[in-house]
Amino acid sequence: MTFLEKLQLIERVDQLIRMKATGSANDLARKLGVSRRNVFHIINTMKAMDAPIEYCPYKKSFYYKYPCELMIGFVEKEKIKGGMSKNIINFFLSAKNLHSN
Repeated sequence: MTFLEKLQLIERVDQLIRMKATGSANDLARKLGVSRRNVFHIINTMKAMDAPIEYCPYKKSFYYKYPCELMIGFVEKEKIKGGMSKNIINFFLSAKNLHSN
């Protein structure tokens, strides 16, 4: 799986969480067309990016503990206000996390 494919999976998981449509890890694996193990790899990668992901055993669904936004892409430097968090900088410096299978 390429780096771009993994980013697309992260975006899809984010979308499903926001729609409250992930279901269980097995359900999510089926929706994404990946193994259950890969689901947890994606979730853990998102958590390493500071995503506040939790799992509700009663609803059998993943959710965000508090409102957040996924931001992946390039923006003109002049348009950026503030800065990047230390965790985001460290994540991108260790992008090898996305290259493991």
